[in-house]
Amino acid sequence: MSDANLNNTDVYPWLSAHWSFFIQRLESDKLAHALMLEGPQGVGKTTLASAMIAKLLCREDLPQACGQCRSCSLLAGAAHPDYFELQPEEGSEFIKVDQVRAMIAKLDLTTSISERKVAYIHPAERMNAAAANALLKSLEEPAGDAVLILVSDNPSRLPVTIRSRCQAISVKQPATRDVLGWLEQGSGKTPELAEAALLAAGGSPLRALQYLESPELDAYAQVRSGLATLLERPGAVSMVNSQLIELEPIDLWRWLSICTGEVIKSSMAGQASSWLPANVKLADKPLFELQRKADINRQLAATPVRGDLLLQDWLIRWAEQVI
Repeated sequence: MSDANLNNTDVYPWLSAHWSFFIQRLESDKLAHALMLEGPQGVGKTTLASAMIAKLLCREDLPQACGQCRSCSLLAGAAHPDYFELQPEEGSEFIKVDQVRAMIAKLDLTTSISERKVAYIHPAERMNAAAANALLKSLEEPAGDAVLILVSDNPSRLPVTIRSRCQAISVKQPATRDVLGWLEQGSGKTPELAEAALLAAGGSPLRALQYLESPELDAYAQVRSGLATLLERPGAVSMVNSQLIELEPIDLWRWLSICTGEVIKSSMAGQASSWLPANVKLADKPLFELQRKADINRQLAATPVRGDLLLQDWLIRWAEQVI
């Protein structure tokens, strides 16, 4: 699994409502025989799936899987006879029909250890047409003690017939306020860095945590320092340019865009950005243009265009925007 393992029964705080829904349906014996966890990458779908799988197979009657019983131990060791996982085989982009047929045959067998059998299919949209058709037959006539859990980053690529036969659980990107504390606690970084990482990750909390745990975020601090220097010393363009040009071009332009966006956001809220020099006021219109230009230059970074000249021109414009 990409962001979890089957020995982990915890869910992220922004997934608590989804977990509560699952437990309520399970305890009331109303859980659908097929669940579709759908949403963008990096929001914890596979972590949620892991917790669900472990709970469904655990032999103890606890709010979450105990992690200690024989069933949990076998699951953690990838040796549970009642658990089946489908994903593209090594060297292939797709889940193939033979894989689905083999899984269905196993689901038709009686359980060995747990009260039910569980199949996990991810990414579900990677099933080819024949595999999806084979799965559809199982969804139409499900085994009585089996639960199928499908995870998809892009459910629109799945046939409507598959989606309509699954209980959809939509996992959306959480609100910034719901994850900033978690990011700060998990990384030990400041609120400003946590928010910057979340912006860089496009709202994905797990990707943001990866940024915070890698040296890449040091580049963000370097970019902010260089931009602040230029607002106090506009003539230092050459010096700042020589420092920043050493950074990976695509990352550099992403951070420049994010820093500009932070200043725009603070300005619109009537606040001063914490990293800007005191008493510096910037014009809003040039800021929007600078951010747009940074986004364009990020696309140009993979072309033969002279990156040093693009950066120098951008930094000159940044230094000129002080009111």
